[in-house]
Amino acid sequence: MTTSQLALVAACCAVLATLATTAAAREARGRTPDPTKPPSRMAARVRRAKTELPVNWQRRWRHLVTAATVAALAVWAFTGWPVHGLLAGAGVLGLPFVLHPGGAAKARIDRLEALAQWLNHLAGVHTAGISLTQTVRASAKNAPAPIADNVQRLAERLRTGMDAQLAFAMFADELADGVSDHVVLLFQSHAVYKGPGLADALEALAVTIHQQAADARDVEADRASVRKSSRQVSLVITIVVIGCMLNNAWSGWYESPLGQIVLAFLGGLFAWTLAWLRRIARTQPDPRLLDPLPAHLTVLEGDTR
Repeated sequence: MTTSQLALVAACCAVLATLATTAAAREARGRTPDPTKPPSRMAARVRRAKTELPVNWQRRWRHLVTAATVAALAVWAFTGWPVHGLLAGAGVLGLPFVLHPGGAAKARIDRLEALAQWLNHLAGVHTAGISLTQTVRASAKNAPAPIADNVQRLAERLRTGMDAQLAFAMFADELADGVSDHVVLLFQSHAVYKGPGLADALEALAVTIHQQAADARDVEADRASVRKSSRQVSLVITIVVIGCMLNNAWSGWYESPLGQIVLAFLGGLFAWTLAWLRRIARTQPDPRLLDPLPAHLTVLEGDTR
């Protein structure tokens, strides 16, 4: 390698190491996001991905990110090549998703059941004559666990005076499911017209959602064999790739600037393949009834509160 190439690699290594260390430190100490401000698209995707993991993995998410960072830096330092380290870190971070390809479907069913339970609670509280916004705020402390964070953020937005229509729309964007859009449409309609019969509508909608959750659980039971095959294929592919990378006769060529570029491309293609296998094993949520809010609108509204 020439001196300029070494300098470029060193600069890239320094930047990536700084970013990885900063991210690991933030995850280790924890963060308390402002519930009145919408998350960025990347943060929303990470949050949605976390919900697809079992509860034990969700609780250990910060440790998982820290372990991935340590693995990336260790492999980087051992091999002297940044892409080797980045792939190692990505492998550690993606392992739980490979082991649990059906996590998204289970998380969705749990959210549907929790949503039905929450609607029943809202119907019971609303019969006492409390407004919808007050009812939502009062229910935040006792919201079912799968949607507790979403309900608490919704209640905090309503408490700070955010427009109810926007707050409900942001709630729908967080859940990103056609079933939850039905709930939000009911909320938004009542916020405008404030007609009678909301409690009955909530109870009827809760029964419908509970039945949809039961049907989805039956479907997922039939897809168990597909998820098992997807997990086995993903693990076999991962083991083969790791074995090839540990064999210097196969991986030696990648220890060059051009090899690093090719390895990064192949690593991205490999990750896409695993994601494709995961998508085969998952059940897609119902199509959205509401269009997602424009990013500039939610950010502007969040900044003005």
